[in-house]
Amino acid sequence: MENREKMLSYVKYEHELETEYREKLAEAKRKSDVRDVFAEFIIKLLRKINPDIPASLQEQIRFDEKEFQFEFVDELKKIVDELSEGSDLRAIINRMYEAANHRYKKIEHDENLDYFRMGYNTKK
Repeated sequence: MENREKMLSYVKYEHELETEYREKLAEAKRKSDVRDVFAEFIIKLLRKINPDIPASLQEQIRFDEKEFQFEFVDELKKIVDELSEGSDLRAIINRMYEAANHRYKKIEHDENLDYFRMGYNTKK
């Protein structure tokens, strides 16, 4: 007989935040906005799971300057690791990341187009 531990699911919190998260991402005009929205909603999600988590831990989400990649550091890393054990938290964070990454790449693409358009227009 398999002795499976019950998996904790935080999907209901993901669904509570999803609409607002996607709207905020869609409104993001700069890559830094995307990072801010992502970080803000990761903390909102974690605070739904555990309201004792301080909002200030948002500063413990580190972003790569060139790529849209992130890592949790210090206390936030410990909290995420603990909450992820036996739960679907990592999968939810990954879905949130995918949505943000998609928006990030779109902004990056548009910036590149604008840059080339500007260069093209000045040569006439």
